[in-house]
Amino acid sequence: MMEKPSLQDYLDDMHAIGVTRLFQPHLSTRDRAAGIRRVRQELGRARTELTLHRDSLGAEDHGLGAEEARRRAAPFHLLLLLHEQLVDEVSDLERSLSTGKPLPYSFDFGRFIFGDEETGEWFVGSQEQHDEWLHIQQFKRRLDALRLKGQPAREQLNRFRSELEALAAKHEKAQARIESRQKRSFVLRRIGLLVILTAASGTVGYYYWNSNRDFSLVAIGLAVACAVLIPIVIGNWKSPRTRSARNQRRLEARIVELKQEGLQYRQSYQPLELQIKALEVHYSRMMDTWESARLIKNRLDSFIEEGQPLRERVESIRGELQELRGQRDKLQRRLERRQARGAFARRMILHVMLVLASGAVGFYFQYTGEQDYASIMYGLGAFCILLVPLAYIDWKNRDYKLESNLRKTETRILQLQTEGKQVMKRYHPIELQIKTLIAQYKRTRAGITNTNETPAVA
Repeated sequence: MMEKPSLQDYLDDMHAIGVTRLFQPHLSTRDRAAGIRRVRQELGRARTELTLHRDSLGAEDHGLGAEEARRRAAPFHLLLLLHEQLVDEVSDLERSLSTGKPLPYSFDFGRFIFGDEETGEWFVGSQEQHDEWLHIQQFKRRLDALRLKGQPAREQLNRFRSELEALAAKHEKAQARIESRQKRSFVLRRIGLLVILTAASGTVGYYYWNSNRDFSLVAIGLAVACAVLIPIVIGNWKSPRTRSARNQRRLEARIVELKQEGLQYRQSYQPLELQIKALEVHYSRMMDTWESARLIKNRLDSFIEEGQPLRERVESIRGELQELRGQRDKLQRRLERRQARGAFARRMILHVMLVLASGAVGFYFQYTGEQDYASIMYGLGAFCILLVPLAYIDWKNRDYKLESNLRKTETRILQLQTEGKQVMKRYHPIELQIKTLIAQYKRTRAGITNTNETPAVA
């Protein structure tokens, strides 16, 4: 079974097609036209091979997740983007030849395709960019090794932090209980409860002293016990050596101990942490400096976000205008039909015909002796005669209503058109900037750069 071409093989094939050679100034018009036909055929073949290879990967990755399949297909999408840009360059060259304009500037594109399979980031660049990417990856591997080395320390510090947060919450609750216990209202409530129990028990014991001596003694004993508890409650309230205070002191001691342990552990981990942070900042700067396409993409996203409300308003205005234009056309057709020559006369002729028909039928019934039916038909004829002025009034009122609706619709259309022009005046520069940045992003992402050769006149 033949081994499938690699990504670099596809890129080398695109270079071998010779798109950039078509832009050389010394080529004749005939040779350039023949070269364009050949290049288009070769680019079509290359796209077919790339697409088939990508689709075969999709069939093989059927059991994988969507994210993994996207990462594996990312380099093929990049090569297809490069293919799209090459086709656009050839189309621009053809337009220049057909219109007699100067040839576009010649260009070049990267000789190497490289990237990270784990993240799905792929690039097309020169030898220097390829070497720089390898240097960045070595730097990243060093950073990943330091992160892996510091992972146990970070986990231990996180455990210390979690335990400290739990103890701090527990300490706060205990402190709230202690502060609540130290308030005067705390002891007064308990003393008041004991006084009430003493008085109630003594009263019950005195009441049952003659009738139920045993029950009376129990009640009196309870009163004595409650009275004895009053000074104990007062002494316990004033004493700082309570169980809550002991638990609080143990919590505070544990918190201090954990802080000391965490401080010692952090002091031992801090040099490694500082080294990791410094490397992360340096790696981020290296990527920002090197990956210019991402910077263009950030600018593009900001312009798209700025223009999104204006674009939505333009779309809503277009939709409303389309609906109003349909209503206006419908109203105009109805008004034209009603105001057409002979339209009202036909309506009146219809009423007159109804009157004549009713009179003729009534006369027939009268002639045959059917007086009841004749009266009905004569009445129908009289009703049709009365409808003539009413029909005229209704005709005029209907015309006025249609004209009023038509004027309102045209006024609304004019308002929307005015608003649309104002919105487009604000959105048009943003739209042009977005289109420019999209084209720039695609060229940069595909690794295409302009050369310094001056175009010739076609």
